[in-house]
Amino acid sequence: MSKRRSWVAVAAVVLAMAAWMLADCGQGIAGQTQAPAAPHLAPVYGGTLRIVMPFATQVDTNSVLQINLNEAGLYFHDSLFDWGPDGKVKPMLVRQKQVSPDGLTVTWKLQPGVTFHDGTPFNAAAVKWNLERKIQKKQSPYDLLPFKSVEVVDELTARVKLDRPYPALDAVLANRSFAMYSPSFAQKVGDDGLKTQQSGAGPFILTSFVPNEGLRLKKNPNYWQKGLPYLDEVHIRIVNDINTRATMLAAGDADVALRLSSPDINRFRQAQGIRVLEGQGSQQYYIVMNTRRPGLSDRRVRQAFNYAVDKEGIVQNVYLGAARVAQAMYATPSLDGFAPAGAYPYDPDKAKKLLDEAGWKVGAGGFREKDGKRLSVDIWTTKGSTPGDYEISELVQGMLKAVGVDCKLTLLEPATFNPRVSLPPEKSEYDMVSMGFNAPTGNVDYVFNMLYSSKAFPPRYYNRAYMSNPDVDQLIEQANNARSREEQQKLNAQIIKRVHEEAPLIQLVDLAQAAAIRDNVRGIYLNGPANNFPAQFAWKEKP
Repeated sequence: MSKRRSWVAVAAVVLAMAAWMLADCGQGIAGQTQAPAAPHLAPVYGGTLRIVMPFATQVDTNSVLQINLNEAGLYFHDSLFDWGPDGKVKPMLVRQKQVSPDGLTVTWKLQPGVTFHDGTPFNAAAVKWNLERKIQKKQSPYDLLPFKSVEVVDELTARVKLDRPYPALDAVLANRSFAMYSPSFAQKVGDDGLKTQQSGAGPFILTSFVPNEGLRLKKNPNYWQKGLPYLDEVHIRIVNDINTRATMLAAGDADVALRLSSPDINRFRQAQGIRVLEGQGSQQYYIVMNTRRPGLSDRRVRQAFNYAVDKEGIVQNVYLGAARVAQAMYATPSLDGFAPAGAYPYDPDKAKKLLDEAGWKVGAGGFREKDGKRLSVDIWTTKGSTPGDYEISELVQGMLKAVGVDCKLTLLEPATFNPRVSLPPEKSEYDMVSMGFNAPTGNVDYVFNMLYSSKAFPPRYYNRAYMSNPDVDQLIEQANNARSREEQQKLNAQIIKRVHEEAPLIQLVDLAQAAAIRDNVRGIYLNGPANNFPAQFAWKEKP
């Protein structure tokens, strides 16, 4: 892209591409299933888009990296970069980018004429304030970026100095956890105020947020991308029950339903007036094992649990074939730098043998015991936050019991789930947690530094297994500082293989992403790396 091409022009091209692809009946972006041919291709102004989805309990997108919060943040926040419909990262609030030959200095020319919702101008000082605030408050994933300094060159030019070259910089900054906040508004309302109020530079203004009920957004009349958005309002209703979300869409009480079950997605494929948009993202579903807990501290036990679970059975019975058996711990093939480690095959006999070798012998009631103590684990799970979460947990419970493990389930409410599974190891109370994770940057180094590293224990990041392997840590450090792609890829393969052997989780499935949408809604696409469905520039066809 020419350094002089404006982002406004890029946005127009992107929207034209999106309209064309949504009119295509074949395959679109990254294998997505697209809608039937639309009778009207020209965008239409006006109307209200009604979305039903699970959600977090606050709207401070920068404070936590959470998939549903990032989805909502697309409407009221813009970031320096963004993911386009073609699956590539593009400039957003950055107009031009220049990187020094050594990769250690990045200069950004910013979009002119941008204001935050409270009237504060967006400029280089705002960029510096936002990035430094993120670092000072240690908000995830602040230290993934090797920032040395952020400088204001002039009103619309910012310069970043790095400790090392970082090719994934744009992709990381495209996530709404790096959204640009109005500095004056954030300072006025404080951290507590930001949980319920926001002032960004996005296409919609957040007018109200009621926890556990919903968000109301109205069109930003001063949005910097002229002619956008098309919609007058967006209403996001928080519906944590997965069946209720489907019922509301079917009844006409919603235009878009997210995070639906596979049976409902199949039903909507045949429903009149509704279409399904789907494709492969970067989300994996697994059951993490706390390596600090009795029994689970033994790698042989963790490997045995992997052999005891029928992953293909989960793909067919829970997802009706619309998922893939995972080939690496946490990482999916859609990530740049991915190297497969393979899946643990379903082999209950091998699981039993490993448990025997670890000293867990079958005792009273068919359950395994060691030194007078039963091999007992409790799986924490939600129901409906991620499609298939509870169903998977029930199946795994039965499969572990089949090899002599006393396995229980504990159902957590979505509002308490993240806080309870984001504690340091000395305060954690779980044995195992049924959950999903995605890598919004589109790179495996995100997985390495957020989930594999011993520096990534909660609450800092997401190594909820509390796995600590010095060899893995050393390899990650080498990969972070690799000077060539070839060197980095070799290290990536070694890291993924070593973690596969450690088995910090029951490696299950890579999830497809799907949304059910009413036929008159156009301009929505799947952002695979972030596993969301941007609709901030969508429109509704008139009858």
